Amino acid sequence: MKWSTEAWERVKPIYNKILIMPFNTELSNGTLPKEKFIFYLAQDAYYLLEFGRTLSTISGRMQDADLVMAFAGFSTGAIFAERSLHESYFVEFGLPNKVQPTPSTLLYTNYILSQAVYANVEIAVAAVLPCFWIYKAVGDHIFEQQNANQNPYKRWIDMYAGIEFAAAVEKAIDITNQLATQANAATRQKMLDVFEMATRLEWMFWDSAYELEKWKI
Repeated sequence: MKWSTEAWERVKPIYNKILIMPFNTELSNGTLPKEKFIFYLAQDAYYLLEFGRTLSTISGRMQDADLVMAFAGFSTGAIFAERSLHESYFVEFGLPNKVQPTPSTLLYTNYILSQAVYANVEIAVAAVLPCFWIYKAVGDHIFEQQNANQNPYKRWIDMYAGIEFAAAVEKAIDITNQLATQANAATRQKMLDVFEMATRLEWMFWDSAYELEKWKI
């Protein structure tokens, strides 16, 4: 069994809950309150910049030149997406350039960055994979469900259901499988563990946006 097959089976119950959470169901049918979407966008911009830094860190730890280039490309893509948010949605909604991360956003970004710095590189790669794979799967699901002519969030949906993002996701999955085949059993297990944890953090990220999460003190 491919590592990715085993990983997806492990997180399928979490993924199914992500599909039916209020943020994504309301985004799909176009009824998500605008304030929640704006709140999400601001947090996503913060996340993407940190995600880009994380991917760059992983790139610098790779030994194979092709993998160095692949993760450098992923990093550039994440930062480009963050810049695109600023140039479109941020301007449209008048959002501030400086975003304070919520507790859930900070937890997620710190988690993946710590894996990128301290864990074996195979484990670090598995930890960042959900941001590729879960987003693509959710984007495809919403794209299939949405009323494309009326949904006010069509631009966001199209980005994550697009061909370009799909190619990046497939490449990230292939690289993770490649690294898993070269890893020992203990490392493969740890890769599954961090993949599951990051998937849980994906759920938390969307939930925190829907709840307009704030620091309590």
